[in-house]
Amino acid sequence: MSDLPRIAWFTPLRPVASGISQYNEELLGILGQQWPIDVFVDNYRPEPFQPFGSLRIFPAQRFERMDRRDRYALVVYQFGNSPAHLYMYERALRRPGIVVLHDTMLHHLMLTSLSRRGGAKRYRAMMDRRYGADGIAVAERVLQGRIPEALFSYPLSEELIEHAPHVIVHSEFARAQVRSISAGANVSVVPMGIRIPPLIDRDVARRTLDLPMDLEVIASVTQINPHKRIDVVLRSLQRLRCRRPAMMLVAGNTSPNVPLARWIGLYGLTNAVETLGYVDDRTARLVAAAADAIVNLRFPTAGETSASLLRLMAAGRPVLVSDTGSFQELPDDVVAKVPLDAVEEATIEALFEAFADRSELARQIGSNARAYVEREHSLNAMVGGYTRVVRQEFELDLPVPPDVDTSEALDLPDVSTPRPGDLLIEHAARSMIELGLAGNDALTRDVAESLTELGIYPAKMKLERD
Repeated sequence: MSDLPRIAWFTPLRPVASGISQYNEELLGILGQQWPIDVFVDNYRPEPFQPFGSLRIFPAQRFERMDRRDRYALVVYQFGNSPAHLYMYERALRRPGIVVLHDTMLHHLMLTSLSRRGGAKRYRAMMDRRYGADGIAVAERVLQGRIPEALFSYPLSEELIEHAPHVIVHSEFARAQVRSISAGANVSVVPMGIRIPPLIDRDVARRTLDLPMDLEVIASVTQINPHKRIDVVLRSLQRLRCRRPAMMLVAGNTSPNVPLARWIGLYGLTNAVETLGYVDDRTARLVAAAADAIVNLRFPTAGETSASLLRLMAAGRPVLVSDTGSFQELPDDVVAKVPLDAVEEATIEALFEAFADRSELARQIGSNARAYVEREHSLNAMVGGYTRVVRQEFELDLPVPPDVDTSEALDLPDVSTPRPGDLLIEHAARSMIELGLAGNDALTRDVAESLTELGIYPAKMKLERD
């Protein structure tokens, strides 16, 4: 590869907790087998991703010296709306290259930048220059510690887009947003690629997670922030439980700006919602597979295409999304779109009920979603998009990477059939619930002790899910 043009690539990598870290590890793992790439990170040691072949990893402060000595044929900057991308912003202005916008709105990133480079005065000036009096009004609210939803109408990505010779986004919605910022921008839509997870039978997933078989299960498998509408979902669950037993699993970190525990208590769902916090990929796949329906709502949108949503769709279970932004581009038969209007809660509740009662409908939506992701958003589709941009737009003579197996392996215990002890536990729990004894702590302990003496009682018997 020594005679091939070398590319500089700016991106966070793990241990930086970012979906963009995982995205780039997958992408570089394929491109790096064919292309000579130098990856520049913000002065930390990436783990578990390691250099291989002609792919090398350096701290970002070495970039300028290396670029002066042996100028790179192309620089790629992977941008998201978080402080993890701050180290590349000024470099993208000084040394323009391909800007990959995972979010078309970069306001939160710029707030971090301005806090380090001039503070409030510079922020006001930038908002005034870009947005006039409206921008100043929003800036004042932000500086008072209030982060309004209107922030999403002031992206602060203009400077970056205007300097970039080419921009890559992952949806037509994002392309239109970039063009509205800079009408002459060169923009390409490249698929958001993911590894296709294995299909897991719902009952197998529930046995593995020790979940009841006869209870409606709703899942949320994503980071919970103020824009994920989890309060709306909880109110819909509360309404649903007035008529039928149901529970919810919440897997993912929760922003400190979301009072999740208080909401759960306020809506009387303490015994119906299990918050798991951050979970590993294996557990995330199991939670998704165990659900009758999965929620992945968001508003407002930062112009993102969600890799976590695509993984949920590829799990083969029905997913609810907000009818906004890039999610409107998804075919109507692969997700359930929820309107952002007065009937939002009622729609969510009705969809929960429909997917639990109409198994064929749930199966068909899930099957359609998985086929769509396999066809449109595989890793090979993403690699093909980058290859087209680099070879055609920048005329770099780089080889076309061959297709690779991009399916995801998952090691599961053999729980294809329930153990006799599991059936007895399930029967005991169901009987106590039917008799109204689920809240009887003394009786619960007696039953647990008896099952333990028989050697068939696991860690706990979950009777609280009424």
